[in-house]
Amino acid sequence: GESRGGGRSRRTGMTNADMPPPSGTAVTANGGSDSLVVAEVLVGGSVKAAGVSKPTGETVTITADDLAITADARAVVTPPLTLDVAVVPPPKEYKVGDRVSALASFDNAYHPADVIDVRFVPIATIGDDGLLESSTDPSSAAATRSHYVRYVGFDKRLDEWLESKHLEPYVALSVEDTEDEIGGNVLSPRAGDGDTPRSGGRKLTRNLKRRYDEINNKTGAVEDLAPIDQKLEKEHDERTKVKNVKVVQCGAHEVDAWYFSPYPAAVGKKTENGITSTPATDPSGAPPPPHVQCDKLYVCETCLKYFRKRATLGAHEAKCDAKNPPGKMIYSHERSGDDAEGDIKDPPPDLAFWEVDGSKMKVYCQNLCLLAKLFLDHKTLYFDVAPFLFYVLTEKDAVTGNHVAVGYFSKEKFSAEDFNLACILTLPPYQRRGYGNLLISMSYELSKREGKFGTPERPLSDLGQVSYRSFWCRVLLQTLHQHKASLSLKDLSAKTGFREYDISSALTSLNLLKYWKGQHIVSATPKIVEDHMKSFSSNSKLLSVNPEWMRWEPVPVPAPAGDRRKR
Repeated sequence: GESRGGGRSRRTGMTNADMPPPSGTAVTANGGSDSLVVAEVLVGGSVKAAGVSKPTGETVTITADDLAITADARAVVTPPLTLDVAVVPPPKEYKVGDRVSALASFDNAYHPADVIDVRFVPIATIGDDGLLESSTDPSSAAATRSHYVRYVGFDKRLDEWLESKHLEPYVALSVEDTEDEIGGNVLSPRAGDGDTPRSGGRKLTRNLKRRYDEINNKTGAVEDLAPIDQKLEKEHDERTKVKNVKVVQCGAHEVDAWYFSPYPAAVGKKTENGITSTPATDPSGAPPPPHVQCDKLYVCETCLKYFRKRATLGAHEAKCDAKNPPGKMIYSHERSGDDAEGDIKDPPPDLAFWEVDGSKMKVYCQNLCLLAKLFLDHKTLYFDVAPFLFYVLTEKDAVTGNHVAVGYFSKEKFSAEDFNLACILTLPPYQRRGYGNLLISMSYELSKREGKFGTPERPLSDLGQVSYRSFWCRVLLQTLHQHKASLSLKDLSAKTGFREYDISSALTSLNLLKYWKGQHIVSATPKIVEDHMKSFSSNSKLLSVNPEWMRWEPVPVPAPAGDRRKR
């Protein structure tokens, strides 16, 4: 209903020439007893009617007298219209150690985070001479500030680089909010929480808290560790606080790296193994800095050698003759003709386990450890692989016939504590397929054949804790179900090969263990066991080792002369 030319307004019935010169004034005019017109005087004398109510068929005419600002006209005067251009202030510069509110890429929401590192990323610009130029000088307009942030209460695998525009000043709403954000009510028990050991009036001892954290898959705080462990943990965090590889591509899979991995940069003389000959100074045997720093790392899916350029990987693949891990096949799981596994038209790939000796196949095991470190935070074994055996799980490619690694676990050739596993990992592209259960099952099958009660080396990662807890509970429930729930801890240990401590921890998480007359007893009935089993029977993808398909016998290993370095 607006006319900006010399014509007549259809809403007001008047021409622009009839309008008074002032602009920016809104008036309420009475065009009659039953009519109401609200109009705004615009620049140049045009009229914009904001709303009209009049009887049907009548024409409302606004005259100069109607526009007079009087009580009868009930005129409403508004300030002149001005156009304000918002000036965006430059983003605040944050330094290392600052707490900010960061826009996370994993859920597109703001979370409290700590700034771990700051860098200046060059931006290509066109200079006065018409050529592209860039600079990492903080004072240069051709550089942007980027911050490496760690989200409070989240795992380090979610750490990422963010530009300043994705950061806001952090404001804590209350003490309770701060405790929630830093994981105060997640990582340690609190008084009055019905699920914590304190709820029953028991004193919270260090041992009780550790057991609580294990049962609930909690990661303890650094302050809860022994002084020497606190020192080592802080040193480890300082060395690995910033990821050096953003993405790793292995075969057809491109995966975001979770943690730092000390892939050596090509700075020294290379040996025939592809590992730099720079002397190692780290206790783990890893080479000193500089390490590889790249957005994408390329890994050969058969021999696991790594490259920084896609073209270099292509040249390597053209001559790489590796078809499987360089070891002995000790287990074959053929699934091609198994109707129960899925659709026969698209059968799952066949699986196999390969035993690789770290002292004989040093390069492959080193590359396997470096790849695994991208997805394991507390793995410290990288290059001292000789004291270990590696059991690699592979899928058989139906097209090429190659056996591609999907996961592995390692164990010491001689363990004073009789650990049956030192490190375990299912590569992210192959997770949620039941392979973690198969890896754990194989470690216990090897222990049974050695006549030992197995247990994994601690600490376990958060995902490792979940996998082991699920495995222990499932096997124990199946065993109790077979024997009408009338077994003691010792009986369960003898039938499963689990240590009694692990059995006690698993049954406690199921509330099936009671302390009575100075000892722990299994408190379960067949009905209770069946009810628990229903929650574990829904996953049809879980795989277990079939002892009949094993091709492995234990070989006596003499005890080493000196102390072996832990992983």
